[in-house]
Amino acid sequence: MNSKEYFFDEVIREAQKGGATTVRVLELGCGTAKYVPAMIAKYPNLEYVGIEPITASFEKAVEILKDVPRTRVTSQLGYGTIEGLIDASFDIVISFSVLEHVKQLGAFMEMSARYVKPQGLMVHRYDLGHALYPTTLKEKLHVWIGNTFPAVLPERTFVRYVPLTEVEGMYSKLLGVSPYRYTYHQMPNQKYLAKVLDLQKYTGTALSEVYAWEFVHAETFASLPLPQRERLFPTVAVWGRKG
Repeated sequence: MNSKEYFFDEVIREAQKGGATTVRVLELGCGTAKYVPAMIAKYPNLEYVGIEPITASFEKAVEILKDVPRTRVTSQLGYGTIEGLIDASFDIVISFSVLEHVKQLGAFMEMSARYVKPQGLMVHRYDLGHALYPTTLKEKLHVWIGNTFPAVLPERTFVRYVPLTEVEGMYSKLLGVSPYRYTYHQMPNQKYLAKVLDLQKYTGTALSEVYAWEFVHAETFASLPLPQRERLFPTVAVWGRKG
């Protein structure tokens, strides 16, 4: 189980606390959705819809999910109504590493909130690593342009630093979704550790314990000064519940 799967698992458990017999999930920017078959097998009450605007990723997701029950994926780029979906019909609306690539963030967040049921969860987990730990000069340049002259970059190559205060404000003021939990993930070398262990065909519990540790000590990490916590844990998740 990788970090994304473990996180998704935690979100499902949170949603199930209300005793729902079926948990409907909408993932915005689902990529190839390669983790979804395992989640569907684990949770027989889970229904999943993925939205992916990048053609290659969408086609791969269609291939991965073609024989997986209670799933579908569609391709759409935009911030308006998603074809075929009903407002306020999902228990969970979620995204992984998407917010930092969205130019019209306010419109994207409004779209996210419209599909969440009353008392449902909206959870956006986004990545500050591009801004804090750029690996190439090109990545560093794109982040600078995204922060300074966002209109210059096209949507498909857009990236920037996303302040937590901006996301919080959109949850509370624009969307009627109250942020109630903040979790921090993926220390800078954590992905490398996972890669090394995978190459060695490691099958133990060390990584699962690391992922669990992030949640167990979330309040401690959230108490650190913002620059320190973002440097230590450049993946940030804002959890909100719709009133």
